[in-house]
Amino acid sequence: MSTIKRQRYYGLEWLRFLMALWMVAYHFGGIYSDMPDMLRGVIGMGFFATSTFFMLSGFLLAHVALDHAGEMKMYGPAFVARRLCNLYPIHVMTMLLSIGLLLLQYPIRPEGVYVYFNTHPYYPLSDEARAAFAERISWPSALGHIALQLTLLQAWEPRFLWLNGASWSISALLFFYACFPWLAPRLMRLQRWGLVLLGVWGLYALGPLVATLAGSFDYVTVGVLHRNPLFRLPEFLTGILLYRAWQSERVSELFRRFRYPLLAAGLCGVPIGIWLLKLDGLQLYYLTHNGLLLPFQGLVLLSVCTFGAPESATIRAWAQRLGESALCIFALHTPLIGPTARATRWLLQRWHESWIADSSNAALKFAIPLWTMAFHLALIVVLALLMQRFVVAPMRHWMEARLPSAWQQRRLPLVIAKA
Repeated sequence: MSTIKRQRYYGLEWLRFLMALWMVAYHFGGIYSDMPDMLRGVIGMGFFATSTFFMLSGFLLAHVALDHAGEMKMYGPAFVARRLCNLYPIHVMTMLLSIGLLLLQYPIRPEGVYVYFNTHPYYPLSDEARAAFAERISWPSALGHIALQLTLLQAWEPRFLWLNGASWSISALLFFYACFPWLAPRLMRLQRWGLVLLGVWGLYALGPLVATLAGSFDYVTVGVLHRNPLFRLPEFLTGILLYRAWQSERVSELFRRFRYPLLAAGLCGVPIGIWLLKLDGLQLYYLTHNGLLLPFQGLVLLSVCTFGAPESATIRAWAQRLGESALCIFALHTPLIGPTARATRWLLQRWHESWIADSSNAALKFAIPLWTMAFHLALIVVLALLMQRFVVAPMRHWMEARLPSAWQQRRLPLVIAKA
């Protein structure tokens, strides 16, 4: 294995920021009334961004947490604890925000709370299923789910989402981080990493393939394939294996020479996914969502790695800030969808009050035009930057400083570089 000099991949900083923005547009997309079908199809491929984000996490962790020999720089428990110090403040803040907004918007009822049950987007629901999904879950079940959230185990609940729906990704990341100290050094020692990469891809596609062949389109199967950490782990492992591939000078030189064609080839996964879903969404949704597009996402990741550091120090600083805020963007936006939509409607109604009052089309009173998306994205980014800088980062440093002193040291001695 060659020893490539450690560097900051500024291209990956931009990539994870853009993937987070894509997810915001994906979840906000349903509130816009005049979105063109082509744009709706692209935004509807938001799961491409989630998979890329998990893959990117594996790649970046391998870069920062492993030494040149492919071994962990610190002991496993210390590594997981330090990663938890970054995840937990983001999760707790957005969970408390979700609870606060829930209490403000909806009255507490003794019969329980409404949750979001999974549905296959191309499988029609029966009347019985619609009736069951419209019912509230009991308070003991709701409190049990809050306990899962507090322990970051909510990704293992396959039936429904509640409070901050996007927080399942934080739960899955914690599981990936727990696996990393044991799996990553072994993957980095592989000589036939290409064959293992193909095996991981096949393993990832196996679950959706079996579910499709069995006709399992129920809400539990949808939830398992969507967010169960074991079923999403191959994406994270692929990121580690791509970092192992990047150590090969032949691979890295190939992507440096042909970065733009290979990046374009990777982005072709988006229109291919749109075409597959239009072709037969019922039979191809699972595979398109989980596994089939993995090679395209890998091409995007490795192509972006080749972009060097910007010459401007200001741009470098902003790339780092926006990249670091990606997880905050990811976790923050879903609780704000409802309040943002209501506030936007209210502002538009005040702005066009006379026009709406005179209109015979009642739907105009609730329509939100597409151009407001720019303001929504900007709002989420600003809030995430503030949250990362003034809340998450200080809390992370405070928590890390209180870890056992032995965990503050690296496992292996490092060679001090000359200034």
